[in-house]
This record gives sequence, C-alpha cells and structure tokens, in this order.
Amino acid sequence: MAPWLIGLIMFLIMMVLVFEGIPIFISMLACSFVGFAWLYDFNFAMAWNIFTTYPFQLGANYNYAVLPMFMLVGSLAGETGIAEGAFKSVHAFLGRIKGGLLFTVVGANALFGACSGSSVAGSVVFGKLAMPELEKAGYNRKYSLGCISASGALSTLIPPSMGIITFCMIAPGSLSVGTALMCGIIPGILTAIALCVTVRIVGAIHKGTLPPGGGPKVPLKEKLLSLRFLIPILLLFGLIIGGTFAGWFTATVGGAIGAVACVIYALFKKMPIKKLVSCMMDAAVMEAGIFVIIVGGQIFSKFVADTGLADYLSQAIASLNAPFFIVFFLVILLYVFCGCVMDIIAIIIITVPVIFPIMTGMGYSPYALIIALCFIAEIAGLTPPIGMNVFATANALRINSSEIFKGVVPFFICEILLVLLLGIFPQIATFLPTLLGAL
Repeated sequence: MAPWLIGLIMFLIMMVLVFEGIPIFISMLACSFVGFAWLYDFNFAMAWNIFTTYPFQLGANYNYAVLPMFMLVGSLAGETGIAEGAFKSVHAFLGRIKGGLLFTVVGANALFGACSGSSVAGSVVFGKLAMPELEKAGYNRKYSLGCISASGALSTLIPPSMGIITFCMIAPGSLSVGTALMCGIIPGILTAIALCVTVRIVGAIHKGTLPPGGGPKVPLKEKLLSLRFLIPILLLFGLIIGGTFAGWFTATVGGAIGAVACVIYALFKKMPIKKLVSCMMDAAVMEAGIFVIIVGGQIFSKFVADTGLADYLSQAIASLNAPFFIVFFLVILLYVFCGCVMDIIAIIIITVPVIFPIMTGMGYSPYALIIALCFIAEIAGLTPPIGMNVFATANALRINSSEIFKGVVPFFICEILLVLLLGIFPQIATFLPTLLGAL
C-alpha cells in the first residue's frame, strides 16, 4: 500500500477515536504506533524505538519551557487584579456611551490578552467581572454573554498567545516565536474594533438590546488616574514582547522573565503565599495536561512526515488548480467542525502536521497562516455542542451554555469574516513585523 494512503487511513482513524471521546493524546499515540509499524512492514521494534526515544528528546528541548512560564504569567495576572484594573480603566473612558460596557469588555479583554495568553481565562475573568454590571445597566443578557465569550479570542491574537506559541512548536520547519507573536498584534486590534462595531449593529437591529448610555459623568482627572491600572499590563507586555523583538532574549527566556516579574508584582500586592503556590500548581497542572498532547502530536507529526501524506495532498490540490481561497474556506469548515468537540490546542496539534505544509506549499505566508489558523481554531471554540470558550463562561457564571450559544452568533459571524479577510490579505498579519524588519 502507498505510504501516503497509510497516513491518510491512520489520520481518519485518529479523528474517529477523538470524536468518540478517546483522550486526544492516546488517540494520536495509538495511531502513530500502529501507523509506524504498518509503514515499516510491521517492524514493531522500530516503532517501539521511536516511542522510547522521542518523548525524552522532546522533554529535554529547552524551547518547551516557554509554555509553563506563560501559563504562570496568565494565572498570576488573573489573581493579582490586573484584569480588574484593565476593566476599571477602560470603563472610565467608555462606560457612559451607548454600548460602552460591552466596549469595555472587548477593550479589557484585549489588554488582558497582553499578559494572559489564554482566551478561557479572559472569558472566565470578565464573565464574573462584567456580567453583574451589564445586567444592572439593562443590557440584553443573551448578547452580553455572547460578546464576553467571543472577546476571549483576543487573547489568542494579542501576544503572548498560548495558541501561537504551541503552533510554532508543532509546525514543521524553524519558525520564530517572537515574529509569530508580533504578527498577531494588528489582527487583534482589528478584531477588537470589529467586535465593538458588531455590538452597535446588534443594538440597531434588535431594539432594546443596548441601554441608551449615560450615567454618572467621570471627571477627566479620574479618567487619567485610572490609567495607572494599566501600568502593570503595559510594563509586562513591553518587557516580554519588546525584549524578545529587540533581541535581548529569546521567547523562552522572555516567558521566564515575565513569570518572575509577575511573582514580584504578586508579592508587592501582598498576595498570600498559599495563593501564589496555588497559581504555580495551576500552571504546572495545565502544562502537564498539554505536554502529553504535544508529545503525541509531535510523534504523529513525524509519522505523517514519514508517509509523505502532506506532500501528496499538496500535489493533488495543486493539480486541481483550485484557488487558494477555496482551500482556505474548506480549512475553515474543518476547524469549525473540530471545534465542536476540541479546544484550540488540540485542534492545532492534530491538524497542523497535515494542513500547514499543504497551505504553505501553495505559497501562503507561514506567519500569516499561523495567525489565521490560530484564529479559526479559537473561533471554533464558540460552536456547539462543547465550545470551550462558551463552556468556560457558562461554568464560571453557573448558567446553561445554550443561552450563550444563542447570543454568540453575530459575534461568531463577525470573527469568521475577519478570518476570511485575513485569508485574502495576509499582509494584515505580516505588515508590522515586516515594517520592523523581523520578516
């Protein structure tokens, strides 16, 4: 049997196992083991050799230390009041205009994304912070919940992003984490603006969704004083991203420096040692859960590479002369389908070994592709029946997720349109690093 066909069969079996509820890393490891044995004439000794050496090589890779570091940054950012400070500051400027509270949610999520890197963290934190204020002010509950969940996607675009970092670790070839993170800034800003526009469109179509605005006027002095709440975020962002881009240190070291800075800030804020240790444990537990998936994904990626499946599919697509945009649209459909039962990290790890080589082989910028695929994978987290972002918001507020799914539709459409725009104009992602000489 042709090697590429073996790869395709095992890929499809792996997807079936995942959708049947088998843990993702077990599905990938099992299919990789059987696939390697099948590929090499059922030489189980060779397959076993790969499985006994590859995980140790990955575990010893210094670059993977960046993940737990940024997880710790995100965990501490939520516990030290950084998110609450961002909300207060943005609310001081936008709270009185029509739709201002939802604009505040979007803006605060974008700012919080500059230190959390996790959309789920943003959804949980701002769900708890904003929802009581939104209901008190008379905002439509359904669309408010939808906006909170959709705004979490900003943490995947605004660096540092767990999705982008994981993508760079998994993707074939040598990719700069710092450059990839830089590519997410302009798409992140555009997404924040587009979500705010969507809030006003929803308010215009569905009368009574947004209160008329107004409320107590915030003096200019108080507005300016509220900017002090943004100092920790701006310093942290400048330290990690600025230092990485300036070449002072790598992204891995940047993560460590950011984590140390957050620990110092937590001690300055007199966070109890017990809570500080709890944040470290949370980061360690999250890393333990993700790293086994990364190991499984890397081994499966090696299997796919050995079968030549990606090369074969690339040639097959090229022979059809299908426009890139058609292929891009089909990938969006695949990711939305996967998002029904998987989170962003799982989608990236499972699909990147096949999808990334195909699309870069068609001439698409690898860095723009990282942003586009991470964005799609994040948006997929808004789809039923699971929808990780929706589930996180529902769980934090102790409500039924079906209520959020109804209100998230207009924001989901908005973000899908932005992904399509990114597919047509990849320069949106690459403009900033190109301007600064990183590309």
